Amino acid sequence: MDIRYLESLIQTVEMGSIARAARAQNLTPAAVGQRIATLEKYFNVQLLNRNAHKASPTENCLNLLPSARQIVSEFRAMSAHIEPSGLAGRFVLGAISTALTGMLPGTIRYLAGVAPKLALQIKPGTSNSLFADLSERRIDAAIIALPPWALPRGVQAELLREEPLVLLSSNATGDNLRAKLEQNPYICYDAESWGGLRASQFLRDRHIRIEPFYELDALEAIEKLVLQGMGVSLVPLWSGLDLAQAGLEADIIDEDRYARRIVLVSPIDSARPQIVEVLADALRSSQPI
Repeated sequence: MDIRYLESLIQTVEMGSIARAARAQNLTPAAVGQRIATLEKYFNVQLLNRNAHKASPTENCLNLLPSARQIVSEFRAMSAHIEPSGLAGRFVLGAISTALTGMLPGTIRYLAGVAPKLALQIKPGTSNSLFADLSERRIDAAIIALPPWALPRGVQAELLREEPLVLLSSNATGDNLRAKLEQNPYICYDAESWGGLRASQFLRDRHIRIEPFYELDALEAIEKLVLQGMGVSLVPLWSGLDLAQAGLEADIIDEDRYARRIVLVSPIDSARPQIVEVLADALRSSQPI
């Protein structure tokens, strides 16, 4: 059985569509569908409920997925055992949006030099979703905001950078931080996100009660709205934010308790410990704390 057939099944379940899985694997939908049909014939069970636009796993598929993911993970790690350095094969790294533009470009260039046989696959997502992917072993490691609760025993975290909370504004009314928050529309960094919880805690601690004008889980979009004079926002000072931009004003809140901590998380029993170590070094060197 070709390991790629299992990869196509896993990708289809995760993306909810044969068409989306095909695009992710650079295949045609017909090719992915044929792979899954071959698996169904081999196991003599239906694996997907299909309609025009969606594909959902059957109960048989859900029972098969943990073993399928384990087989694929072990297969990907085999090339690392052949390569003396262990820095080879495919490695799936989850990354929040600010890491994609701020931290990863330099890291990828570094890895191309020290680990040319490593095939790094990047999966974007939120901290919450990526941590779930890591817990289910759908990815090998992830760059996320440190969660507001203690990590499970089976997960380790490498601190990459600390991002203080900052109030962004542009030609805002008010001559201090409190006045700017109370006298201008407030653009809320998603209060349900792990990074956004820090801003919410700051407002509670200062007894500042304001109703959000917008609520977004996209820091780059918040930056653009502020620059357009649409309001003010409390956000972490992420690696791609340029405080020297014309018209942008920043009030940095220099209190550690409100800082967002960006970490590289991975399983303690990772099958690719050499890659995790080199990746952490590359991320720290490209974006020092």
